[in-house]
Amino acid sequence: MKRLLFPLVNALVLAAFFGVVGYYLFDPLRWLLLGAAAGLGVGLLADVLSRRISPWFYRRRVTLVVLLEIPLMIFVVGPYLMAYAMTQPLNTPVTGWSPADFGADYRDVRIPAADGVTLAGWFIPPANPPGPVVLVLHGSAANRQQSRWHIEQLAEAGYGVLAYDQRALGESTGSQQSGGWLDARDVPSVVDFLTDQPEADPDRIGAVGLSLGAHILIFAGPDEPRIGAFWLDGAGIGSMADLPEAETFAEQFATVVNRQIEWGLKLRLGIESPSPFRTLIPRLAPRPTVMIVAGLDPLERRANLPYVAALGENGEQWVIENATHVGGPVAIPDEYTQRMLRFFETALA
Repeated sequence: MKRLLFPLVNALVLAAFFGVVGYYLFDPLRWLLLGAAAGLGVGLLADVLSRRISPWFYRRRVTLVVLLEIPLMIFVVGPYLMAYAMTQPLNTPVTGWSPADFGADYRDVRIPAADGVTLAGWFIPPANPPGPVVLVLHGSAANRQQSRWHIEQLAEAGYGVLAYDQRALGESTGSQQSGGWLDARDVPSVVDFLTDQPEADPDRIGAVGLSLGAHILIFAGPDEPRIGAFWLDGAGIGSMADLPEAETFAEQFATVVNRQIEWGLKLRLGIESPSPFRTLIPRLAPRPTVMIVAGLDPLERRANLPYVAALGENGEQWVIENATHVGGPVAIPDEYTQRMLRFFETALA
């Protein structure tokens, strides 16, 4: 029985670790059981092998396993599991709110992407067709309903709006989320669809990106000239090359872990990391671009500092001092609405 003590304790520890991963994947029980099995197996294997190697190893088996297991969990298994969680599909019905709730005349649309994925969305025609249309891209692990405040403000001002679920989210198909790395390839298909709509003016297309939606537009924008203006709220870093230099030990540790998560994403997606934002943002010029930064998010502020010089003469950075991440509409709803509408009124004239 004494020999089973360490394997059982190890099983409990890994069960807790894997259970946290399962919580974020909405499947905690299965992941908890997987962690328990892995911990028990490792403990039993360490017991058997150390006994066979030598008494010295056997007496120190617990210490040796812990010294091996902790760095593996922190720097290899944990980051890979985080990348795994970030790429899992989250397909859910989009119910409970639609543009009909504020009286908009809209239609449900299905847009074929180049690789066979189908993107589900809403298209609200402009008030005076053919007129300007704004694409609205939501943030990570969400669907088009997350963008409803922006959808409503734009539609009520007379703009056409096309909002869609990113691949593997909401009602869109797809086997993997991609952290924006693959989603950029969908943007030309979305613009193709839009230019085929008789109500849309193909020469007056703008885009709003929220958090990950902003990332997707930065990735896609340089090669999609049909988008004439960008309102980017909550952009962070596109790859590790954009991460601000660490100033504390905690930030250095986080940098190492994030680098390993990026490694996990490359393995999961089978592609290399995208180009850093600091090289892509200049290629949005000379098109008008506004990048909104949350003043209450220190990392977001630091990450966006290098982008100011990259924006060019038609670019602007707006720091909302009392806002959290993409929280401008909560902190200063009236000013946010007025500035956004004035921006598109000028940019899409």
